[in-house]
Amino acid sequence: MNETQHEENAIVNEIMEALISCEKCHFCNTVCPILDCRITQGSFGINRSIYYGLKWDELDTKLRDLVYSCTTCGKCVEMCKKVSRALPLVDVFEKMREYLLIEKMMGPMPEQVNVLKNMHIQGNPWGNPSHERTKWDGRHDVPFASEANPVDVLYFVGCASSYDPQAQKIAKNLSTILKTANINFGILEGETCSGHEAKRMGETGLFAYLAEANMNMFMETKASRIVTGDPHGFYSFTHEYPEQMKSFHVQHYSQFLNELLDEGKLNLTKKQNKTITYHDPCYLGRRSGIYEDPRNLIKKVPGVTLVEMENTRAESNCCGMGGGRMWTELPHDLLPSQTLGEKRVLEAIATDADILVTACPFCNITLNDAVKSLGQEDTIEVIDITELVIRSL
Repeated sequence: MNETQHEENAIVNEIMEALISCEKCHFCNTVCPILDCRITQGSFGINRSIYYGLKWDELDTKLRDLVYSCTTCGKCVEMCKKVSRALPLVDVFEKMREYLLIEKMMGPMPEQVNVLKNMHIQGNPWGNPSHERTKWDGRHDVPFASEANPVDVLYFVGCASSYDPQAQKIAKNLSTILKTANINFGILEGETCSGHEAKRMGETGLFAYLAEANMNMFMETKASRIVTGDPHGFYSFTHEYPEQMKSFHVQHYSQFLNELLDEGKLNLTKKQNKTITYHDPCYLGRRSGIYEDPRNLIKKVPGVTLVEMENTRAESNCCGMGGGRMWTELPHDLLPSQTLGEKRVLEAIATDADILVTACPFCNITLNDAVKSLGQEDTIEVIDITELVIRSL
């Protein structure tokens, strides 16, 4: 057996070892967000399809489509922890994506091929020019952090907030807030993709390449703290980046802004007099365990009444764009009558809230699109939590 075959067998054995432990209780189905999308038996269906596909060596595009349909939201894992063997189901699905992509050259989804190329060549999934990454700062008054220009706080902007016109407002808002608080901060002139979505799609080599590129820039800045508004990047920084990442204090901006308010460096004085509901992003809440910081931040805005949706915190429903789903459409026979984003917006509307607040650029984009597709622009407004802070400054 050559080395390649040995590595392939090791991956298969790792996947099968986890799936053999499945007790087939089907409880993961009760929370899987894609179950309603007519995908065979939701997370349990993906689980069994992988098992029998590997067992009988029957791997085809239908299995690939099923494996890549997962949003990696982690609800199945939470349920398995409660009632069964705590199987790392999302890890298994991602390992299968890696196997299909690297060993069998069957992945990712066709629309995702160029996404991975764009990450490698341009440093972002959309393929926008790398030199336009900081174009959102139209006034050019946000300094670049470097060895020659040391900063206390390094702001990692992320791809969505760098390029998407809607999400760019997050970067502008946070920069304004940090300036108001007199924080010595800067951004990376050569910032590149965190690599998070590459790993989710199974391209672990590209993830390692991008992680190393960012790590080298982080180390050069000499900053002790990294703040980001991207829960996906935050998760990779705190769970998947090399060991050297532990030398940095990494925070999501909701954590950092709470600190600034508690220390009196920011003052929220303008009353909003709005009823607000909060959507927990999967990679900030369920995957990273950060539930209270965004809520505490909302509660510190004068005049605000916070109401909760039916499914919150660890039970929060996914917006549908994680796991690489931002850049691919499901096959026609798997398309739902309602998107996951639309379902989440309807949950928010049911609370009678004026505003739906989130703390993730992907969620912000998707939920805003969902409000428009539902024709509910006059019913509820979707904003990022930085916008709420800006309105109260």
